[in-house]
Amino acid sequence: GASAASGSIGPESDYFHIFPTDKVVNAARSNYIYGVVNAPTFTSLNGGKLGANTATGLTGATAFEPIDSFKGDVARAFFYFVTRYQSNMSAWEALSTEGNLAFDGTTWPSVELPYLQMMINWHNLDPVSQKEINRNNTGYLFQGNRNPFVDHPEYVNQVWVAGCGII
Repeated sequence: GASAASGSIGPESDYFHIFPTDKVVNAARSNYIYGVVNAPTFTSLNGGKLGANTATGLTGATAFEPIDSFKGDVARAFFYFVTRYQSNMSAWEALSTEGNLAFDGTTWPSVELPYLQMMINWHNLDPVSQKEINRNNTGYLFQGNRNPFVDHPEYVNQVWVAGCGII
């Protein structure tokens, strides 16, 4: 990806959806979608789980479930990503089985309803923390923009829940 100085941050290098992680956990997570895992085949030292997805509407596919205190961070990063790169969504949906489970091939709402419902639940489960605010501030210094879903978590329900007709 391009550097922040060039003014052309792209999805492959956008600070707001790339998280530092342990290399063993990152390798286990691979490109699997996020999900709910009840019978993990791998559990990280902090409790992240890899295994069959049991989230409603997403069952069976391999997924990674982060710990509860990180789920909201992941959800808000996802909402940012889908909003910022809306025009890319239709192409990404067809890139992989995982992409097809998360994205619906449209520019709006872009997300498969079961995946969207899980992300909204995670957002509600794990409110914005000071760590996430600090990361948002650092992201602004690095690439000149912010994740609006961290600054205004109420946007999730205003944009996604009502906008997608799931309330």
